Amino acid sequence: MFCARSQGGGSVCEGPPAALWALVNAPMSSTAGFVLGVLICALAWSTGVAGEPAHQVVPEGAAAVVNGAPIPRTAVREIVAGVAAVHGDAQDPSRREEWERSALESLIDFELLYQEAKRQGVSVSGEDVDREIARAKQKFASERDYEKALSERGWTVAGVRADTERSLVVQRFLEGVLWKNVRVPPEQVEEFYNRHREEFRHPVQVRLRHTFVPITGNSAAAWADAERRAQELRQQWMMRASGNQQENPTEIFDAEDWGWLGRDELSPEVEQAVSKLQVGQVTEPLRGADGFHLFQVTGQRGSGVIPIEEARAKIATVLLKRERERVREALLKELRRKADIRYR
Repeated sequence: MFCARSQGGGSVCEGPPAALWALVNAPMSSTAGFVLGVLICALAWSTGVAGEPAHQVVPEGAAAVVNGAPIPRTAVREIVAGVAAVHGDAQDPSRREEWERSALESLIDFELLYQEAKRQGVSVSGEDVDREIARAKQKFASERDYEKALSERGWTVAGVRADTERSLVVQRFLEGVLWKNVRVPPEQVEEFYNRHREEFRHPVQVRLRHTFVPITGNSAAAWADAERRAQELRQQWMMRASGNQQENPTEIFDAEDWGWLGRDELSPEVEQAVSKLQVGQVTEPLRGADGFHLFQVTGQRGSGVIPIEEARAKIATVLLKRERERVREALLKELRRKADIRYR
């Protein structure tokens, strides 16, 4: 959804974290967090920012002003700190300068999108903000821990609400207005598949279904009970696969389809266990840190090309992201052309 700008004038990546992402995952504000995930991705491709900033007077403590709205330098630093925590090479002055430029341009883009969203009448309710903040609070053990996190970062409750409101407004604008009519026609998916068919080759693969039996304590008796339940579940699963038992979802817990996987994508323990099985068979219970895992082989296939029907959904997702990014970038280009952006 929201990207850093690249040296060539475009931008790369998309998909901002939810509002308050930063509060529960990194030391920065929610608006800064909205930008960080995409900025990290963009820095893998970008070596700078488009254009040369015009050094004009802006308020003290601001890195830039966008149509009269200041971009706090602290917000830039928060993003850079988050990027440095991921990359670990913050001591390199040239890299840090690059991050600062990209962070600032990303925040400018965010501000432009927010202003355009408000101009078009996009808003969110207080209840929307409350729900988003409540989701963030769930990451903390208690209300006291949440308040402590705010205090340690120098944030206020009002500031968090304001940042959350801004992030939600931009998200609603992108999803509900700008991208409302963006579609990927089926023929475009097929054209992409045919052009890149060789890229859909796969090695020998196995398709797995997985379920987990947790322990209810950490004693030897608890482990023994969990293993007993896993063995019972395995027998039920095997009987069902052989057609000797009617399907009963409650008896197989929450079995999850893991899809097609190459042998090298499995852990050595799982690979060894499933390599001996035929389709329909189930592994013996595999002990993990918190219980026992069971895997059922639901398919096997040799190397070949993934059929288009299997690849269609993923291709459509990729193409939709590209088209959304193109539309977003076109809007930002126009907004920047009209905007009064002043750099310090």
